[in-house]
Amino acid sequence: MPNFKTSNVKPQMSNLKSYTMRWSVYLLAVIITSCTTFSREKEQQSKIDSLTNELKRRDSTTKKQIDTTKETKQDTVVIEERDDIAKESALTEVVPKKKDQKTNSFLDERTHESKGNDSLKEEPVSNENQQNYAAVDERNAVLKKVTVDAPTFKPQFLGGFKDIKYNFFNNYPYRLDQVILKVHYVREDGSEIKTEAKILKDVAANSRLALSAPDHATTGKKLKVTVEAVQCRAISLCFYSSEPAKSTDPYRCR
Repeated sequence: MPNFKTSNVKPQMSNLKSYTMRWSVYLLAVIITSCTTFSREKEQQSKIDSLTNELKRRDSTTKKQIDTTKETKQDTVVIEERDDIAKESALTEVVPKKKDQKTNSFLDERTHESKGNDSLKEEPVSNENQQNYAAVDERNAVLKKVTVDAPTFKPQFLGGFKDIKYNFFNNYPYRLDQVILKVHYVREDGSEIKTEAKILKDVAANSRLALSAPDHATTGKKLKVTVEAVQCRAISLCFYSSEPAKSTDPYRCR
C-alpha cells in the first residue's frame, strides 16, 4: 500500500519553504531601499546646511570689509575738515589789523560758501536715504521676485513620479549670485517621503530656467518646490528660509 500521508506532506513543506524565502527576499529589499533613502536624505540635508553656512560666512566677511571702508572714508573726511579749519585760522592771524574790513568780507564769503556746500551735501544724503528705503522694499519682496511654478510629472501606476519638470523665475533686475531650492516628495496623507536639493549659481536678471528633478518610482502623490536661500550682492540680499523675520529689514546681509 502507498504511503499517502508522506507524499502529501513533502509538497506542502516545499511550498512553505518557497513562500517563506520569497517573503524574506521582499522584506530584505524593502529594508535596503529604506536605508538607502534615509541615507540620501541625510546627505542632502547636510549639503544644504553646509552651503547655507558658507553663504553666511561670506556675507559676514563682505559686511566687515564694507564697514572698514566706511570707517576709513569717515576718518579721511574728518582729517580734511580739520586741515581746512587750521588753514583758515592761519590766514586770519596773518592778515594785518588794518585790513579788518577785507577780512570780514572774506570770512562772509567763506561762510556763504560753507552754507552752499552744506546745502549741496544735504541733497545726496536725502537721495541715499531714498535709495536705502527702496533697497529694503526690494529685499523684503524676495519671495515675490524669486519664484517657482507647480511641478509637472507623469504619475506611476503604483504611485511615484516620472519626468518631473518645473520652472524657476528671477524677476529681479539684478543677477542672483546663488539660489538653493528644495523639491519635496509627498505621500497622499501629506507626510514627506524625501527631499532633493537644487543649487543655482549666477542666475541672470529677469530670467526663467526650466529645471527637472530625479524620478521616484515607488510611492508618492504630490510634489512641492520651495525656495530655501537666495543671495544677491547687488542689493545686499541674503534670504534664508530657516531664519524667521524679526525686523523691518530681515533679509539684509549682516
